[in-house]
Amino acid sequence: MDGSDTHDKASWTKAMLHMFCDMCIKAIEIGMRLNIHFNKAGWKFIIQSFKEQTGLSLTKAQLKNKWDGIKKDWRVWKKLITQTGVGWSTELGTILGTNEWWKEKIQVSFHYQ
Repeated sequence: MDGSDTHDKASWTKAMLHMFCDMCIKAIEIGMRLNIHFNKAGWKFIIQSFKEQTGLSLTKAQLKNKWDGIKKDWRVWKKLITQTGVGWSTELGTILGTNEWWKEKIQVSFHYQ
């Protein structure tokens, strides 16, 4: 590998993110994440799989940064959809909330700006 297809900062598409999540799930299912971190074999598997599926050679650090970021996003999403009056539309890929819920969230959001 000559490094010509290595990037300092990855530009992630939705398809790349889905592939990455699938790779991480696969690594977990085959026992490459025993506690809260992927082991050495897990990262090697993810790095190689990502290269094969996307043609991009991202480093462990780049992939770990993405992993850490999407974990934070997931926690926020999980907290949000467990609130009363809120759901998730898998068809639309959006949060479902009552008009009253959205009105309250918009007011709170503008209040903190």
